[in-house]
Amino acid sequence: MLIGVRKQRDLYQSGFTLVELLIVIVVIALLAAITIVAYSGIQNRAQTSSVESDLTNAANQLALYKTGTSTNDTFPTDLSSTTIKSSPGTSLQYIYSSSDNTYCLNAVNGSISYVVTSSDTIPSPGNCGASIPSGYETAPVSGSGSTNINGYSPIEPAACPSVGGTWIKVPGNTLYGTTNGFCVQKYPASNVGGIATSQATGARWTAITQPAAETDAQAITSGSHLLTEAEWMTIAANGAAQPQNWSGGAVGSGTLPTGSSSASYGGVSIVLSNGQVIAFDTGSSSYYAAYEWTCYTGPDASNCGLAAEYQPTPSNAYYTDQFGSLTSYGSLSTNSSDYYYGDPRYANNSLNSYINSSRNSGLGYLRSSYSSGSSTVYTFVRGAWTGASSSGLFTLYIYTTQTYAQAQYGFRASF
Repeated sequence: MLIGVRKQRDLYQSGFTLVELLIVIVVIALLAAITIVAYSGIQNRAQTSSVESDLTNAANQLALYKTGTSTNDTFPTDLSSTTIKSSPGTSLQYIYSSSDNTYCLNAVNGSISYVVTSSDTIPSPGNCGASIPSGYETAPVSGSGSTNINGYSPIEPAACPSVGGTWIKVPGNTLYGTTNGFCVQKYPASNVGGIATSQATGARWTAITQPAAETDAQAITSGSHLLTEAEWMTIAANGAAQPQNWSGGAVGSGTLPTGSSSASYGGVSIVLSNGQVIAFDTGSSSYYAAYEWTCYTGPDASNCGLAAEYQPTPSNAYYTDQFGSLTSYGSLSTNSSDYYYGDPRYANNSLNSYINSSRNSGLGYLRSSYSSGSSTVYTFVRGAWTGASSSGLFTLYIYTTQTYAQAQYGFRASF
């Protein structure tokens, strides 16, 4: 009997304790984690090496194309005209800017993203986000109904408000800080039961001050506001890049639409790259909003306006084209590339030769109230669609104060 008990006790003692089993499990888990991390590191290094190699080879081929294949010393407009290929698992996104003959090439493999440009052909981590020219964002809609240039498409909001009348979607533009796009009322607002409403006809909400317009635009729905300067410029730059908006059928050929003394709801229509249409009133009737308040939101802004001392010079040359003769932007907001929000020269390079006669080409003109040392705050007014010589997509008045309320001065909201 004692022998049997001893054998049973020895049997129990030959197994593992719970603590020992837990230790073994932990060790196995640690070894597995180390193996996974090591494998991931090897995989990332392999992906990085592949991406860098693809970009280096591509940059060399692009340089050879420019100096050899090209007949005018330019880079290709897309990669289809080259023999550039990528390694398995790596995708290439190529952006070419014809205005300055530059490119940005992005290679992506998994989570690895590297980039080269025409000015820096050494692969480095990143993407073309900060280098993408604005051209793809204003490119006309393709036959299939959407614009896609080498993998990049303009960004639009998913949906517009269901209140406030008719809205349209505007593709974003990185140049003006509106990358994600926005919604805007298609027509200048009418007062419908105290709500700023976009509708094709009907007396507009005019004789309203700029601060009041901002308040009423915000009251439509959560997130709505008075159309900003950056948003107006996004619309103007987009419209100016569409051939169908030019009388000659090509960008820079003929003129853009101008205003008229004849009152008309939606007398000027501008087609955007996504096929959406925005309408502007013309004429001098008090029932129409040929002038529209916008909100300046730069660093020197005061309730959507701007002090005279911060405005561009020269000033108050009525009906005089000033975009081509500006000598100083003062402290008026510019982006990182020193682009002035009101200046058509930066909307499309094809417009540059038209600046000296801009008001006769539908671009418009600038009227500033610049006064050195003056803290008087002036408002921003766009459009001026009351006549051909004063109106245009880029017309900018900064010469009325924030207490100004006049017939023909209306507004529209954005979201």
